[in-house]
Amino acid sequence: MRLESPVSEVNKPQEVVYAAVNNVDKYKEFMPDAVNSFKTGEDFGMPWFAFTIGGMPEIKLVRNVAEPYSKVVFATPMGAKISLEVHIKALTEDRSAVQVAIEADVNPMLRMMVERPLRRFLDDISGKIRDVK
Repeated sequence: MRLESPVSEVNKPQEVVYAAVNNVDKYKEFMPDAVNSFKTGEDFGMPWFAFTIGGMPEIKLVRNVAEPYSKVVFATPMGAKISLEVHIKALTEDRSAVQVAIEADVNPMLRMMVERPLRRFLDDISGKIRDVK
């Protein structure tokens, strides 16, 4: 299942947006209010962040793609396959377009239960990235 946010405009240069979404510590600011815990770290040179929402198990996302100024991808290292992608495009010297996507490998029965919460999660992250400082 793939969910994508609408493309949104950010009043920051592409390089500034990329620096923010490439920094795992910034994701604490991007997380929805419903997140109970948040932590960051690095395993074998690969930065990661982990969080829990409600009674769900912890989700750990490791950065595995960092294409300068255009794309950052975080994915689960094991277990359920989930990835969070952030695509950045320069519109002008000081404006960028950003789209966030979540890809989750879920069976059709589970999809019905997780699609709405994942969509809300995606919308929250996308909205907070749009307001990056």
